[in-house]
Amino acid sequence: MSKQPASFPGWDWDDPDGLSAHLDGFSAGVAVCDKLEPVGRLPHDRSDFQSLGLTGIEFAAFKTAHSEGLGTDLTPLRSAESSTEPGTLYRVDGERCFTQLDISQPLPFADGSVDWVYAEHLIEHVTMPVAVGWLTEARRVLRPGGVLRLTTPDLSRYLHGYAADDGFLARHRRRLSMLGFGPPMPQRKAFLVNQIFRYYGHQWIYDLDELRHVLVRAGFAADDVRHCAYRVGLRSDVADLDTPFRTDETVYVEADR
Repeated sequence: MSKQPASFPGWDWDDPDGLSAHLDGFSAGVAVCDKLEPVGRLPHDRSDFQSLGLTGIEFAAFKTAHSEGLGTDLTPLRSAESSTEPGTLYRVDGERCFTQLDISQPLPFADGSVDWVYAEHLIEHVTMPVAVGWLTEARRVLRPGGVLRLTTPDLSRYLHGYAADDGFLARHRRRLSMLGFGPPMPQRKAFLVNQIFRYYGHQWIYDLDELRHVLVRAGFAADDVRHCAYRVGLRSDVADLDTPFRTDETVYVEADR
């Protein structure tokens, strides 16, 4: 059994199932805000979104950085006084809009409601059938000419790092250690590849071709799917949602409606 640091009692990186509760606790710990105000019913069609000053949806975001974005997540967002419930629109800390959504279910929005959809490191947390269903719904709620931007851990980067022993896995381990998401991981290369499959609730890991596959299954044209760079895309305001601490492991993809 791995040595357990005093600051993380009971933590054993070699036991993914045993760490599920610890990792869920970390996730719940970030689902907090200072002020949570119910606004009313969810926007439904394009007119509703526009009346609220909203142009797009960021999934897996408790407080989107986009001033015109609706943040969503499956996990309830909490303040000291209250907690979110599905079906209601909330204002978070007086700034951003949020609603609690389950992407395994149909989205409660009309066709062509929004100009953009963004999701950073979400798709790997669901099975492929759920991913295809969600992407089909995301395409449906995009207006013609709208854009979907996805980011996710890049399987090819991990496998190349393992085979070439180019230092990627060691650098990635150090980055995760600095984030404080548990004690430092083991240095074994095989472990560092396995953790991307086995931890954080991950269900399926993608490379560029696998992302193209699910996007085409969801109805996007293959020619409309493109490989992008960090913070480079069709819309700079959407691409700027990419966070810098994940650039070492991430593949960036966009698809046009």
